[in-house]
Amino acid sequence: RQLETKQQDALTQDAWMDLAEQIDNIQENDIWRTEPSCPLYEADRISSRIDEFMHLMRRRDVFDLMFTLRGGIARNTFGLLHEGLFSKAMAGTKMLVE
Repeated sequence: RQLETKQQDALTQDAWMDLAEQIDNIQENDIWRTEPSCPLYEADRISSRIDEFMHLMRRRDVFDLMFTLRGGIARNTFGLLHEGLFSKAMAGTKMLVE
């Protein structure tokens, strides 16, 4: 509770985030963030998509990379926009999503 009060009085985003990470650590939400599996989204498909992006970047295939990225913008692809992913931890969501 004391950390939450300090967080409300934080003067910078960095200070706020440091306190958010401390709170998440105490509440064990940091563990939730690092564990990729979750019923709220499709971790395997997201992982595959990330691998595809990395492959295209290593090949320096800008056209296919842009085409692939554009195809996923503003869509709830693989459950990435599920509100449950953004309401559990204070310091962010699943590391795989970030």
